[in-house]
Amino acid sequence: MVRIGFLSLLLCCLYLLFDREELFAYSVGLYQNDTILGQRAKDTLQLDTAQIIRKNLSAKEKLDQKKSEYKSIYFWGDTKDMVTLPHQGGIAVNLNKLYNKFSRKGRNSRKLQKEFEEEYELDLVKEEWFPLTGEYTRLSGDSLDKFRIYFQPSLKWLHENGRYEKVAYIQECLKHYQDSVHIIHQMLSLPEK
Repeated sequence: MVRIGFLSLLLCCLYLLFDREELFAYSVGLYQNDTILGQRAKDTLQLDTAQIIRKNLSAKEKLDQKKSEYKSIYFWGDTKDMVTLPHQGGIAVNLNKLYNKFSRKGRNSRKLQKEFEEEYELDLVKEEWFPLTGEYTRLSGDSLDKFRIYFQPSLKWLHENGRYEKVAYIQECLKHYQDSVHIIHQMLSLPEK
């Protein structure tokens, strides 16, 4: 019985293998007739063009915009003044802030607030670092971008030093960059697969 089933399956496979043109001879074309012009046309969808204009906001304006857009994150992440001492005596505990301190939502909100603060600091560094490097280096294009990324100082260093020290740092970094251009570009390039 098993042999008969196997042989019939084998014969069906051979039949389909050799008589493929007869089985699948009918081709199907999907076209839509245009009722206005009376011509055949492909079904297409035409989209309106949208122009996106990017505003150059300062770092403080970007942070204020994020604070206004994500008000709930700043509510859920707030744990300041959880316990207060009223004038009448006793202790007052704000239960919302206590819940925010230990809940997952509050923890995730504080993480996002920390990321916003790090982006703010990075934007402050870029506001000061990019014009300086553009003015005091002869680099342009990809080389200037990689120089800015590789030798970018911290915000604390930028606030502590004056313009003379910043220009001296740029000139020193430019010498190091010119000595090891290929190594720096290789380090900053994406890894090949």
